[in-house]
Amino acid sequence: MSYDLLLGYTGIFSYGHATFIGCGAYAVAILMVRTGLHIQDALPGIMLALAVGLFHGMDHGFSLLPGRAGGRLPRIFCLHRVHPAPGHVRPPENYQRRRRDIGIPRETFLGFLNIKPEVHFYYFVLILLALSYLALFIITRRPIGDVFMAIRENPVRVRFLGYRIRHYRIAAFMISGFFAALAGALTALHEKAVAPEMLGWFLSGDAVLFVVLGGPGTLIGPFLGASIVVIFQEILSDFFKNWVVFLGISYIALIMFLPKGLFPSSIESVPATPARKTPRPQSRGEDSQNK
Repeated sequence: MSYDLLLGYTGIFSYGHATFIGCGAYAVAILMVRTGLHIQDALPGIMLALAVGLFHGMDHGFSLLPGRAGGRLPRIFCLHRVHPAPGHVRPPENYQRRRRDIGIPRETFLGFLNIKPEVHFYYFVLILLALSYLALFIITRRPIGDVFMAIRENPVRVRFLGYRIRHYRIAAFMISGFFAALAGALTALHEKAVAPEMLGWFLSGDAVLFVVLGGPGTLIGPFLGASIVVIFQEILSDFFKNWVVFLGISYIALIMFLPKGLFPSSIESVPATPARKTPRPQSRGEDSQNK
Protein backbone atom coordinates (compact mmCIF):
# COMPACT_ATOMS: atom_id res chain seq x y z
CA MET A 1 0.00 0.00 0.00
CA SER A 2 2.83 2.40 0.76
CA TYR A 3 4.30 1.95 -2.71
CA ASP A 4 0.85 2.32 -4.26
CA LEU A 5 0.74 5.84 -2.84
CA LEU A 6 3.88 6.66 -4.83
CA LEU A 7 3.16 4.86 -8.08
CA GLY A 8 -0.63 4.69 -8.20
CA TYR A 9 -1.56 8.08 -6.78
CA THR A 10 1.45 10.36 -7.33
CA GLY A 11 2.94 8.75 -10.41
CA ILE A 12 6.45 8.31 -8.96
CA PHE A 13 8.18 5.14 -10.15
CA SER A 14 10.78 4.36 -7.48
CA TYR A 15 13.25 1.47 -7.41
CA GLY A 16 14.38 2.21 -3.87
CA HIS A 17 11.31 1.30 -1.84
CA ALA A 18 13.15 -1.52 -0.11
CA THR A 19 15.41 0.98 1.65
CA PHE A 20 12.41 2.19 3.67
CA ILE A 21 11.58 -1.37 4.70
CA GLY A 22 15.19 -2.20 5.52
CA CYS A 23 15.74 0.98 7.53
CA GLY A 24 12.65 0.25 9.61
CA ALA A 25 13.81 -3.30 10.27
CA TYR A 26 17.35 -2.26 11.22
CA ALA A 27 16.03 0.52 13.46
CA VAL A 28 14.13 -2.07 15.52
CA ALA A 29 17.09 -4.46 15.56
CA ILE A 30 19.67 -1.87 16.60
CA LEU A 31 17.50 -0.42 19.35
CA MET A 32 16.45 -3.74 20.85
CA VAL A 33 19.72 -5.66 20.43
CA ARG A 34 22.78 -3.46 20.04
CA THR A 35 22.05 -0.60 22.46
CA GLY A 36 22.22 -2.83 25.53
CA LEU A 37 19.02 -1.36 26.97
CA HIS A 38 17.38 -4.80 27.12
CA ILE A 39 14.13 -3.49 25.67
CA GLN A 40 11.44 -6.18 25.57
CA ASP A 41 8.50 -4.00 24.52
CA ALA A 42 7.93 -3.49 20.80
CA LEU A 43 6.59 0.07 21.07
CA PRO A 44 9.97 1.93 21.27
CA GLY A 45 11.33 -0.02 18.31
CA ILE A 46 8.25 0.63 16.17
CA MET A 47 8.24 4.33 17.06
CA LEU A 48 11.91 4.64 16.13
CA ALA A 49 11.27 2.80 12.86
CA LEU A 50 8.44 5.20 11.97
CA ALA A 51 10.65 8.21 12.70
CA VAL A 52 13.46 6.75 10.58
CA GLY A 53 10.97 6.09 7.77
CA LEU A 54 9.76 9.69 7.80
CA PHE A 55 13.29 11.09 7.81
CA HIS A 56 14.51 8.72 5.12
CA GLY A 57 11.47 9.52 2.99
CA MET A 58 12.23 13.22 3.26
CA ASP A 59 15.87 12.56 2.36
CA HIS A 60 14.78 10.41 -0.56
CA GLY A 61 12.45 13.09 -1.83
CA PHE A 62 14.98 15.92 -1.59
CA SER A 63 17.73 13.92 -3.28
CA LEU A 64 15.66 12.23 -6.00
CA LEU A 65 13.59 15.26 -6.97
CA PRO A 66 16.10 18.05 -7.60
CA GLY A 67 14.33 21.14 -8.88
CA ARG A 68 12.11 20.30 -11.83
CA ALA A 69 13.75 16.99 -12.65
CA GLY A 70 11.31 14.40 -13.81
CA GLY A 71 10.87 11.47 -16.13
CA ARG A 72 13.72 8.98 -16.04
CA LEU A 73 16.14 11.07 -13.99
CA PRO A 74 14.66 10.22 -10.54
CA ARG A 75 14.71 6.53 -11.48
CA ILE A 76 18.41 6.70 -12.38
CA PHE A 77 19.21 8.47 -9.11
CA CYS A 78 17.16 5.91 -7.23
CA LEU A 79 19.01 2.98 -8.80
CA HIS A 80 22.32 4.67 -8.02
CA ARG A 81 21.36 4.97 -4.36
CA VAL A 82 19.69 1.62 -3.76
CA HIS A 83 22.17 -0.63 -5.58
CA PRO A 84 25.09 -0.23 -3.10
CA ALA A 85 22.79 -0.09 -0.04
CA PRO A 86 23.15 -3.79 0.99
CA GLY A 87 26.93 -3.52 0.70
CA HIS A 88 27.06 -0.66 3.18
CA VAL A 89 25.50 -2.80 5.91
CA ARG A 90 27.79 -4.95 8.04
CA PRO A 91 26.91 -8.63 8.42
CA PRO A 92 24.19 -8.78 11.10
CA GLU A 93 26.08 -10.94 13.59
CA ASN A 94 23.88 -10.51 16.64
CA TYR A 95 20.71 -9.89 14.65
CA GLN A 96 20.56 -13.33 13.11
CA ARG A 97 18.99 -16.20 14.99
CA ARG A 98 21.75 -18.64 15.81
CA ARG A 99 19.62 -20.43 18.37
CA ARG A 100 16.06 -20.23 19.53
CA ASP A 101 16.96 -18.06 22.51
CA ILE A 102 18.96 -15.48 20.50
CA GLY A 103 17.41 -12.81 18.28
CA ILE A 104 15.26 -9.71 18.35
CA PRO A 105 13.02 -9.93 21.44
CA ARG A 106 9.26 -9.80 20.96
CA GLU A 107 7.46 -9.91 24.27
CA THR A 108 4.85 -7.20 24.75
CA PHE A 109 3.35 -4.09 23.19
CA LEU A 110 2.41 -1.11 25.37
CA GLY A 111 3.69 -3.11 28.31
CA PHE A 112 0.68 -5.37 28.73
CA LEU A 113 -0.30 -6.80 25.33
CA ASN A 114 1.41 -10.16 24.89
CA ILE A 115 2.55 -10.53 21.27
CA LYS A 116 5.06 -13.33 21.79
CA PRO A 117 2.78 -16.18 20.58
CA GLU A 118 2.45 -16.36 16.82
CA VAL A 119 -1.35 -16.17 16.97
CA HIS A 120 -1.28 -13.02 19.09
CA PHE A 121 1.29 -11.42 16.79
CA TYR A 122 -0.83 -12.33 13.76
CA TYR A 123 -3.83 -10.42 15.06
CA PHE A 124 -1.56 -7.58 16.16
CA VAL A 125 -0.23 -7.23 12.61
CA LEU A 126 -3.76 -7.58 11.21
CA ILE A 127 -4.98 -4.67 13.34
CA LEU A 128 -2.05 -2.49 12.29
CA LEU A 129 -2.72 -3.42 8.66
CA ALA A 130 -6.36 -2.35 8.94
CA LEU A 131 -5.36 0.92 10.63
CA SER A 132 -2.75 1.59 7.94
CA TYR A 133 -5.29 0.99 5.18
CA LEU A 134 -7.77 3.30 6.90
CA ALA A 135 -5.14 6.02 7.30
CA LEU A 136 -4.05 5.81 3.65
CA PHE A 137 -7.68 5.72 2.52
CA ILE A 138 -8.38 8.93 4.42
CA ILE A 139 -5.23 10.59 3.05
CA THR A 140 -6.14 9.76 -0.54
CA ARG A 141 -9.66 11.13 -0.03
CA ARG A 142 -8.42 14.43 1.40
CA PRO A 143 -7.37 17.47 -0.68
CA ILE A 144 -3.74 16.35 -0.51
CA GLY A 145 -4.78 13.10 -2.20
CA ASP A 146 -6.48 15.09 -4.96
CA VAL A 147 -3.25 17.03 -5.48
CA PHE A 148 -1.30 13.76 -5.65
CA MET A 149 -3.59 12.43 -8.39
CA ALA A 150 -3.49 15.75 -10.24
CA ILE A 151 0.32 15.63 -10.22
CA ARG A 152 0.14 12.12 -11.63
CA GLU A 153 -2.15 13.19 -14.47
CA ASN A 154 -0.73 16.61 -15.43
CA PRO A 155 2.10 18.08 -13.34
CA VAL A 156 2.48 21.07 -15.67
CA ARG A 157 -1.09 22.20 -15.09
CA VAL A 158 -0.76 21.65 -11.34
CA ARG A 159 2.36 23.84 -11.29
CA PHE A 160 0.49 26.44 -13.33
CA LEU A 161 -2.23 26.50 -10.64
CA GLY A 162 0.35 27.54 -8.06
CA TYR A 163 1.09 24.25 -6.27
CA ARG A 164 4.68 23.42 -5.40
CA ILE A 165 4.93 19.97 -6.93
CA ARG A 166 8.26 19.14 -5.35
CA HIS A 167 6.89 19.68 -1.85
CA TYR A 168 3.93 17.40 -2.49
CA ARG A 169 6.15 14.71 -3.96
CA ILE A 170 8.41 14.91 -0.91
CA ALA A 171 5.31 14.57 1.27
CA ALA A 172 4.34 11.47 -0.72
CA PHE A 173 7.80 10.00 -0.12
CA MET A 174 7.55 10.72 3.60
CA ILE A 175 4.11 9.12 3.96
CA SER A 176 5.20 6.12 1.91
CA GLY A 177 8.40 5.76 3.93
CA PHE A 178 6.42 5.95 7.17
CA PHE A 179 4.21 2.97 6.34
CA ALA A 180 6.99 1.02 4.61
CA ALA A 181 9.17 1.37 7.72
CA LEU A 182 6.26 0.04 9.76
CA ALA A 183 6.21 -3.02 7.50
CA GLY A 184 9.95 -3.46 7.96
CA ALA A 185 9.66 -3.20 11.74
CA LEU A 186 6.91 -5.82 11.84
CA THR A 187 8.94 -8.08 9.57
CA ALA A 188 11.94 -7.83 11.89
CA LEU A 189 9.76 -8.62 14.91
CA HIS A 190 8.22 -11.58 13.12
CA GLU A 191 11.45 -13.07 11.81
CA LYS A 192 13.42 -12.00 14.92
CA ALA A 193 16.28 -11.22 12.54
CA VAL A 194 17.26 -8.84 9.76
CA ALA A 195 19.58 -9.18 6.78
CA PRO A 196 21.17 -6.80 4.25
CA GLU A 197 18.97 -8.30 1.53
CA MET A 198 16.07 -6.32 2.98
CA LEU A 199 17.74 -3.21 1.51
CA GLY A 200 18.23 -4.70 -1.95
CA TRP A 201 16.42 -3.89 -5.16
CA PHE A 202 14.91 -7.40 -5.36
CA LEU A 203 12.46 -6.42 -2.61
CA SER A 204 11.77 -3.18 -4.45
CA GLY A 205 10.96 -5.22 -7.52
CA ASP A 206 8.46 -7.24 -5.50
CA ALA A 207 6.74 -4.01 -4.44
CA VAL A 208 6.47 -2.90 -8.07
CA LEU A 209 5.18 -6.32 -9.08
CA PHE A 210 2.52 -6.42 -6.37
CA VAL A 211 1.16 -2.99 -7.24
CA VAL A 212 1.16 -3.45 -11.02
CA LEU A 213 -0.42 -6.90 -10.83
CA GLY A 214 -3.18 -5.86 -8.48
CA GLY A 215 -3.82 -2.45 -9.95
CA PRO A 216 -2.16 0.87 -9.08
CA GLY A 217 -4.21 3.58 -7.44
CA THR A 218 -6.56 1.24 -5.58
CA LEU A 219 -4.84 0.44 -2.22
CA ILE A 220 -6.53 -2.98 -2.39
CA GLY A 221 -4.80 -4.05 -5.59
CA PRO A 222 -1.42 -4.72 -3.89
CA PHE A 223 -3.14 -7.26 -1.62
CA LEU A 224 -4.40 -9.11 -4.69
CA GLY A 225 -1.02 -8.90 -6.43
CA ALA A 226 0.84 -10.19 -3.38
CA SER A 227 -1.65 -13.05 -3.00
CA ILE A 228 -1.09 -14.12 -6.60
CA VAL A 229 2.69 -14.11 -6.22
CA VAL A 230 2.50 -16.11 -2.98
CA ILE A 231 0.14 -18.64 -4.57
CA PHE A 232 2.50 -19.03 -7.53
CA GLN A 233 5.42 -19.48 -5.16
CA GLU A 234 3.72 -22.02 -2.89
CA ILE A 235 2.04 -24.12 -5.58
CA LEU A 236 4.28 -23.97 -8.65
CA SER A 237 7.52 -24.20 -6.69
CA ASP A 238 6.56 -27.75 -5.66
CA PHE A 239 6.33 -28.87 -9.30
CA PHE A 240 8.68 -26.57 -11.21
CA LYS A 241 12.12 -25.39 -10.22
CA ASN A 242 11.93 -22.28 -12.40
CA TRP A 243 8.47 -21.22 -11.32
CA VAL A 244 9.42 -17.56 -11.72
CA VAL A 245 9.22 -18.06 -15.50
CA PHE A 246 5.48 -18.76 -15.28
CA LEU A 247 5.06 -15.71 -13.08
CA GLY A 248 6.88 -13.59 -15.65
CA ILE A 249 4.72 -14.94 -18.50
CA SER A 250 1.55 -14.17 -16.55
CA TYR A 251 2.91 -10.72 -15.77
CA ILE A 252 3.53 -9.99 -19.47
CA ALA A 253 0.07 -11.28 -20.39
CA LEU A 254 -1.50 -9.13 -17.71
CA ILE A 255 0.27 -6.00 -18.97
CA MET A 256 -0.88 -6.75 -22.52
CA PHE A 257 -4.52 -7.59 -21.87
CA LEU A 258 -5.28 -6.00 -18.48
CA PRO A 259 -3.07 -2.90 -18.25
CA LYS A 260 -5.08 -1.47 -15.35
CA GLY A 261 -4.42 -4.49 -13.14
CA LEU A 262 -6.60 -7.26 -11.80
CA PHE A 263 -8.66 -5.35 -9.28
CA PRO A 264 -9.87 -2.49 -11.56
CA SER A 265 -10.54 -4.97 -14.37
CA SER A 266 -12.59 -7.21 -12.08
CA ILE A 267 -14.63 -4.21 -10.94
CA GLU A 268 -15.31 -3.14 -14.54
CA SER A 269 -16.34 -6.68 -15.54
CA VAL A 270 -19.15 -6.76 -12.98
CA PRO A 271 -22.36 -5.71 -14.75
CA ALA A 272 -24.07 -2.77 -13.17
CA THR A 273 -27.57 -3.43 -11.90
CA PRO A 274 -30.12 -1.25 -13.67
CA ALA A 275 -31.82 1.29 -11.51
CA ARG A 276 -35.47 0.67 -10.79
CA LYS A 277 -37.80 3.27 -12.19
CA THR A 278 -40.08 4.71 -9.59
CA PRO A 279 -43.58 5.56 -10.83
CA ARG A 280 -44.12 9.29 -11.27
CA PRO A 281 -47.10 10.61 -9.32
CA GLN A 282 -49.85 11.77 -11.64
CA SER A 283 -51.50 15.14 -11.31
CA ARG A 284 -55.23 15.70 -10.99
CA GLY A 285 -55.55 16.76 -14.61
CA GLU A 286 -53.94 13.54 -15.81
CA ASP A 287 -56.23 11.52 -13.53
CA SER A 288 -59.33 13.15 -15.02
CA GLN A 289 -58.09 12.53 -18.57
CA ASN A 290 -57.43 8.88 -17.79
CA LYS A 291 -60.93 8.51 -16.45
